Amino acid sequence: MRHLLFLVVFSIACVLAVQAQTVDTAILGTVVDPAGAPVAGATVTILLPTTGLSRVVTTSPAGTYEARYLIPGEYIVETGPPGFRRERRTGVVIQLGQQARIDFSLKVGTVQETMEVNTGVPLLQMENATIAGVVDQQRIESLPINGRRFDDLAVLTPGVIVYNPDLHSSSTDGSEIGGNGGRLIWGQVNVDGITMVNNRHNYVNVYPSLDAIEEFKVQTGNYSAEYGGNAGTNINIQIKSGTKQFHGNAFEFFRNEALDARNYFLPAPQPKNELRQNQFGGTLGGPVWKDKTFFFVSYEGIRSIADSPSQGIVLTPGQRNGDFSYLLPVVQLIDPQTGADITGNMIPAGRIDKVAQTIVNQYMPLPNIPGATTPNSTNYAGSSRGNLTVHQSIIRVDHYFSTKDQLFAHYIYAHRNFPLTEINPNFKFTGTYPIHNFQAQYIHSFSPSLINEFRAGFDLENVAQLGTHTTAGFIESLGITGMKVNGPNGRPLRTDEEGFPLLGISGYIGMGDDFAASNLDNSRTYQFVDNVSFLKGKHTFKVGGDIRKLLDDATTNNTPFGDLSFTGDLSGDAAADYMLGVPRTVLTPEGVPITAARQWRFAFYGQDDWKATPKLTLNLGLRYDLFNPPQDINHSIYTLDFITNPAVPTFIPVTDPIWSITHRDFSPRIGFAYSATPNIVVRGGYGIFYFGGQFDHINILQLNPPTAGSVTILNQLGVGNLTTIENPMPPSANLASPPNAVTLPSDGKHPDTYVQNWNLQASRQFGKNDVLEVGYVGSKGTHVDTSFRYNWNQPDPGPGDIQSRRPYPNLSRIRMQSYGSNTIYHSLQTRFEHRLSTQLNLTAAYTYSHLIDDSANTTNDGGCQCQNPRNIRAERASSLFDQRHVLVVGYVWDIPYAKSWNGPAGALVSGWSFQGIVTLASGSPFDIQESSDTQNNDGIYERPNLTGEKISVSNRSPNNWFNTNAFTPSILVYGNSPRNPVVGPGKHEFDLSLGKIFKMPFNENHSLQFRAEFFNAFNTPQFANPDRFLGDGDFGKITSTNLPNRELQFGLKYKF
Repeated sequence: MRHLLFLVVFSIACVLAVQAQTVDTAILGTVVDPAGAPVAGATVTILLPTTGLSRVVTTSPAGTYEARYLIPGEYIVETGPPGFRRERRTGVVIQLGQQARIDFSLKVGTVQETMEVNTGVPLLQMENATIAGVVDQQRIESLPINGRRFDDLAVLTPGVIVYNPDLHSSSTDGSEIGGNGGRLIWGQVNVDGITMVNNRHNYVNVYPSLDAIEEFKVQTGNYSAEYGGNAGTNINIQIKSGTKQFHGNAFEFFRNEALDARNYFLPAPQPKNELRQNQFGGTLGGPVWKDKTFFFVSYEGIRSIADSPSQGIVLTPGQRNGDFSYLLPVVQLIDPQTGADITGNMIPAGRIDKVAQTIVNQYMPLPNIPGATTPNSTNYAGSSRGNLTVHQSIIRVDHYFSTKDQLFAHYIYAHRNFPLTEINPNFKFTGTYPIHNFQAQYIHSFSPSLINEFRAGFDLENVAQLGTHTTAGFIESLGITGMKVNGPNGRPLRTDEEGFPLLGISGYIGMGDDFAASNLDNSRTYQFVDNVSFLKGKHTFKVGGDIRKLLDDATTNNTPFGDLSFTGDLSGDAAADYMLGVPRTVLTPEGVPITAARQWRFAFYGQDDWKATPKLTLNLGLRYDLFNPPQDINHSIYTLDFITNPAVPTFIPVTDPIWSITHRDFSPRIGFAYSATPNIVVRGGYGIFYFGGQFDHINILQLNPPTAGSVTILNQLGVGNLTTIENPMPPSANLASPPNAVTLPSDGKHPDTYVQNWNLQASRQFGKNDVLEVGYVGSKGTHVDTSFRYNWNQPDPGPGDIQSRRPYPNLSRIRMQSYGSNTIYHSLQTRFEHRLSTQLNLTAAYTYSHLIDDSANTTNDGGCQCQNPRNIRAERASSLFDQRHVLVVGYVWDIPYAKSWNGPAGALVSGWSFQGIVTLASGSPFDIQESSDTQNNDGIYERPNLTGEKISVSNRSPNNWFNTNAFTPSILVYGNSPRNPVVGPGKHEFDLSLGKIFKMPFNENHSLQFRAEFFNAFNTPQFANPDRFLGDGDFGKITSTNLPNRELQFGLKYKF
């Protein structure tokens, strides 16, 4: 509460403005007389017929006017000062964030004379150099979208890429959106100007129902100085408002696997993956108080069951009672405790581990495939099953006190519940994800040329993924003792950290709760913004800033409950090892503490949009961002100290500030728009954009000892005391290796990531309905987040023990955070749009680009996959996210019919529409690496050598994607294969929709729409990348797809 009070007082006192994502939609222009001289003091009225509300402004001495902060829609604009004929422009459609120019050249006459012109949608952007696209309501409601998520339509803007996880993914992460060579995490998504991204991973955490979205704007570069805090794509979503008449709908979309095609790699007679999915809901909007108050509400629910059949091997009743005689004469079992042979491979009853036997009988199912009685053969059929339930409610209220004062607010509540059961039905977890998003905005017009907008809101998300065995004392109830403390210097585990350890028997289905069963993330953002704009002659000024308080309480676990692996290295058979109770390795629970990350972010900016000449507009802006270093108020994170004892670094608590603060984040923005002719506009600009980071930078440090970190114990015959399943940490156990570490930069510096963006673009309008844009867009990323191996072997790869060759042998792998990565991006971007004709609306976006970097992964994603950390220059190559060609076409076609037909025939042939999205894209490059430690260099990121043969093949197929003979193992030396030498499969997807609207006979404003939607309509396999690890049996072969084969969805929607 103290923080909230301070934010409110500070925001109002400073009259600040918006950091990112004010949605300033405006109509502006110039009024001149027949001689071209400005007309000062002319009254201009802007009317929105759907609400009946109007805005009245007055022209300046320079004849200019503007009406800001309008709701997207279709307006009427008119003016008629004394002595001139009245002019009215109807059908003025403005989109979210658009600055629509409506100029008037008055004729002498009387106000009783009226000249009316239907303007339509202004297709040319004449006021700024922003690279952006708007997805309007027609496209949102009409185009086929698998899963009905808005961000899948963002690709209708050139240069945009979207990562959208499967609806049934066990990952908590939502969508990430990138553009113009920027990393996905650099994006920002807002609803009505308030953030809706998670602080820890920077993903989208709420998806407003498509039927609740008015439209959204995608900005990919060179946007105004009022936008910032992120270095990538900005998306602004506008929630619908109520109107003066009641409007609404009710809908249902249905899917069933019986309607879908088989996966390419799941031929008959294997069963299809089961899918039962219903998305349903409705909206209602209308007046509360005539011409004053309007409301809009929305609800959407999802009920979805996804079942993925699979098969595996389980222990037979004989194996569970010690009978391994079937292994003879090939394998003779030995007793790891004595080294003696086990007679007849029949483990005596007294040597069968009772804890292991009890667990396997209770938690591993028995064989269920008829006739599958042979041990070590597939004998069990099961499935993993996800049962998704989603509730989402939205309410928005708009109130107009007067023409000078307006207030609106929205509240969004979404709750996702996702129980997931693995192929072993005894193990599942339940994820709950409640989200609250609130926004309130107050707009006050001090005068027609001075407007203040204040906005406040929050975004709250609380992720909790817990297994069904997450209870106090559970591990002891299994008979396993000694694992509840995470190592010699650890601490007792919390209840949420207690669960079923992984018991992995090589070749068999597993037992235990995996990492997804212990994941907590409580992300909160409180945002206060204020925006001041004023018109002075030919200048439109905007000034202000933004304050945000970011909070995130989270824990990250890779092995939250521990891991016991049974491999067969001790007795001769993995299942026998298990029944004897002797694991090959024991990994204790990580015991990761909960970090409580906190951060303040401040931003200030000034922007001048100057109409320098009737044909030239200059956009001049400067922004300043201040990202305070985050801090962990729980004081639970540690880093390495390389100063006190450089030869033997030790873990020390991270102190505040976690790194040095940067005070130099100034971002100039320069742009121009030049109207060469009434139908040709040339635009260009340059800008710098800083990224405020994500809390993963601080949360990943929670993996370090002494408050976290697993101990790995290796069972070896004749070395130390053998660990058992009952006592996995006996005295004198053989520790496999020292702990790993993640550390901050040793110099304590943290330069903020920034991107330079530049563009030059020409637009040409053809007729009233068509516009073509062609442009060059480039960007350069500097101080990009990554991490490097810091404890690599010295000398270079070669023979000898790895650990003894490390610079710091008291530690294993060290990942040091770094901000030294770089990116460069060049592109040709084109966009064609045809809209507002009688029957066809079409948008086509094509991008030809090249993205180069030296690391594509953040610290949290593993950092730089550098083969030789001493030679980062060798890593410079086409990025993992590089796609040379991307073409996306979206179209909505109202099928024509003979309008002279009446009665039943007319009802049958009328109202049909055909919609679709076509996506044709190149594949992305990927790296080729060794599958084993051929270089004796810690076994990670090792590349092979080139043989000299050509990598590409002429007869490329899933079984022969590239020439595997072009690579040979790199034995005890660095490989000479470059980074990312092979390009993976592209994407060729056609999503189609056929719809029919039935007008209701009792009221023509009521209708029922039927839709059949075909995703991947032509059943084209969308192949994933092939196996890229030299030495694997499937090296060079494709064994999976990125997307399903054809899927069919039916929908019904009733509108009124």
